[in-house]
Amino acid sequence: DNCPRAANANQLDTDNDGTGDVCDDDDDNDGVNDSEDALPLDRNESVDTDGDGIGNNSDNDDDNDNVEDRKDPFPLDSRESIDTDKDGIGNNADPDDDNDGVMDAEDAFPLDTNETIDTDGDGMGNNADPDDDNDKVKDKQDKFPLDPKQK
Repeated sequence: DNCPRAANANQLDTDNDGTGDVCDDDDDNDGVNDSEDALPLDRNESVDTDGDGIGNNSDNDDDNDNVEDRKDPFPLDSRESIDTDKDGIGNNADPDDDNDGVMDAEDAFPLDTNETIDTDGDGMGNNADPDDDNDKVKDKQDKFPLDPKQK
């Protein structure tokens, strides 16, 4: 009897350690107790972050956010998969995605470190726009480059 303390009719011993599964706290003998092991019968897996039945060692997308782990800077966080400024804070939680010092809520170009303002609303940031106020006078010749009413 491989489990004398408890009924074990089929004498199942998954890890072949001589202790029946009914009495064995670690059926796959991977060093993780079954009560804490997401895959207690797989000696190569013990963690399944996304609960999809595929252990993290075999799962290409551990957080199930549809971004492969190798391309995901946050492979265990389903809420994050992009870190534009590579500061370790995902864009969803980062108040300044491009790390230019202007908070995204106030930044016309939150993913562009070189642009923050678009005075004339033409989709081109003031740093790249030759006519920031869109008054048809180039900024270099315009005495009031941010005021379309004055040239």
